[in-house]
Amino acid sequence: MQKMFFSLSALLLTAVLVAGCTSDKTEESDTQKNEPSNTPTEQQQQPATEDKAVDESQETPASNETNKDNTDTSAKTEQEVKYKQKGEDKTEKATESKSVDQGYKMQQLPGFTLSPEEPGKDMLVSNENSEVFMRVETVDASQSSYADAKTSMQDHMNAVGAPVALSSEELAAFKDAKNVEGYVVDFDTEKVVGVVFEKDGLITKLTIHDNDELDLTDAMLKMASTISKK
Repeated sequence: MQKMFFSLSALLLTAVLVAGCTSDKTEESDTQKNEPSNTPTEQQQQPATEDKAVDESQETPASNETNKDNTDTSAKTEQEVKYKQKGEDKTEKATESKSVDQGYKMQQLPGFTLSPEEPGKDMLVSNENSEVFMRVETVDASQSSYADAKTSMQDHMNAVGAPVALSSEELAAFKDAKNVEGYVVDFDTEKVVGVVFEKDGLITKLTIHDNDELDLTDAMLKMASTISKK
């Protein structure tokens, strides 16, 4: 009888121990489920984020270089132009302007507008007085000759009046030109100036109409001396 009681007690004790172990394992399993863990996917994503940050920091200097280049380019389109107006020395910043229909560009002073007049001819007009202007005609040197352009200019000036040749001092702005010649016809308060020159593979004819009130001939000649191919 005592042996049976002892066996029964042993069985009950074993059952309690097994139940306790099972409960501990269940709690450990639940704890592992609830605790966050770094999966392989998450571990791979973290370095990618760091690499992206590094890449972005490396791209910034390149962006700055691009902005610097743009600034330098815009700065090159401006140029100081010195000229005389009514006996007074003036200096202004000119900005590069390109002909719409012809193959040239030039430095244009403020206070003027460059626009097409007709095929092969542009007008650089004073914003203050539209009767003060410079007509610009250019042709590629391979398609014409300086001699022909010079004859055409002389014929035009003879038709206007009695032309007088411009001095080397008056044409000093064209020191870089291969060839240059100019004429002027004076009236009471107005004048007409004609210039032909060859430079940078272009043959250019200029016809200037000016008056004593504005006296912008020298300013227009200085702008014309910057004409070059686009």
